[in-house]
Amino acid sequence: MRPDPVGSTLLSRRRHPGQTRLALAAACAAAALVAAGCSSGNGGMSPVSGTITIAATPGIDDAPLYLAQEKGLFAAAGLHVRFDDVGSPTAELTAIQDGKAQIAAADYGNIFKFQQSTGSPALRILADGYDAGTGDVEILTSPKSGLNSPTQLQSTTIGAPSDSLIPALATTAGIPQSLITAGASAVISNYLASPARARELDWEPMTQTEEVAQLKSGKLKAALLTEPYIYEAETEFGASELLDAFSGETAGLPLSGYVSTSAWAKSNTAAVADFKSAITQAQSEASITGPIQEALTKSAGLTAQTAAMVSIGTYPTTTSVSALTRVVLLMTDDTMLSQTTPVSIPAMLGGTSK
Repeated sequence: MRPDPVGSTLLSRRRHPGQTRLALAAACAAAALVAAGCSSGNGGMSPVSGTITIAATPGIDDAPLYLAQEKGLFAAAGLHVRFDDVGSPTAELTAIQDGKAQIAAADYGNIFKFQQSTGSPALRILADGYDAGTGDVEILTSPKSGLNSPTQLQSTTIGAPSDSLIPALATTAGIPQSLITAGASAVISNYLASPARARELDWEPMTQTEEVAQLKSGKLKAALLTEPYIYEAETEFGASELLDAFSGETAGLPLSGYVSTSAWAKSNTAAVADFKSAITQAQSEASITGPIQEALTKSAGLTAQTAAMVSIGTYPTTTSVSALTRVVLLMTDDTMLSQTTPVSIPAMLGGTSK
């Protein structure tokens, strides 16, 4: 869902991440200046409630952030906003903990593990960001892999995106190291004689660029990928879907959201309300094909063709306690989260639910 770290080489249809981020930084700086001018109270705009930094890594999942900035939705709501690309979901959460940012766009696997490790009420969920859709996270195989059934995944190494790993689980055998590997494992278990065998799958973390390259060369027979890497592998060398990682019991699972520290949220209620207003409108507009495709070309560096062809999940405009609880239950069942100190979604939403 997000570009690989600077230093890796993407396929020819996408700009190098370094170029993407430099261009994005310039664009965001310019947008921030425009936002600052627009939020001064002129032209009927809302009174300024604050200046905030959002820690986010540009990708499909958080594209509405950049759509909101581009369309002046933050400024209209009364916020001056700047983005800080800190490089990973873990770094994004550390940034708000250290006060270097006020809001983070992060993966729920990392959010809930961080919450349980830090203790309630460390984090406040401000808005749901991105939910899984059909075909946006898949296990792909190469044309010559010889794999045609999920049962065969028991006897091969599967590439897994390193950009979504939960560091606290990195050395724990038999436990999924990310939310997307947990989702994929749950679906794979449906094809196995013993569901417990899914814990024995051999996942090898690497960047998604490396996954695609090794899938193409035959070094990997299977790889768990997100968009736009799915589209690239399919069009570059004919990779094919073996399994949709979020289908059946994992269909529509929330994957990422926007969070702050509870302390900041309590002390900045106006800024929280303004952020929610702007991101809700952006999420709504992101459900329309044209705006989201344009946002993806500008923020994530996709070409117009790729932006038009990738499979995209959903950008919810409400936050569901039951949907987020599904994530917590999946992670708890896989012992990614401890049962002794359960994560409370209502508490993370400020004691309210929908």
